[in-house]
Amino acid sequence: MGSRQINSQRRRHGMDHQAQRGMGLTAILVIMAVSIFLGMFAFKVAPHYMENWTVTKIANDVASNAELLKKPRSKVYSYINQAYRTNNLWDLSPEDTIKLKKDGKRGYIVTVQYEKRANLFSNIDLVTSFDKATEATP
Repeated sequence: MGSRQINSQRRRHGMDHQAQRGMGLTAILVIMAVSIFLGMFAFKVAPHYMENWTVTKIANDVASNAELLKKPRSKVYSYINQAYRTNNLWDLSPEDTIKLKKDGKRGYIVTVQYEKRANLFSNIDLVTSFDKATEATP
């Protein structure tokens, strides 16, 4: 088979040299920039959600403890503070993250409600807001 026949077969099947070119440098740089941004975003947000998972678990434990909910507010917050220390949540304050609303039947209604702020880059901050009612399990 001659080179003319091969070239005509390639053109016929859409396999010319221009169709076989890969990504350009610009496309590779754009993909890298987007990947780096998404990685930075995930690196900053993931700890907030893991921390919130722990706070919500502690709040659910408190809401499920009927005896504790009948105690004074200071005792409930003291219990939550101890749970925070046990779970290495050193930068959170129970009073700032878990709201106790007086309820005649159960003692308190427990709600997780707080915001976390982290610097994404330069003067751009990332704010995650958490607001969730707890689920009391008997």
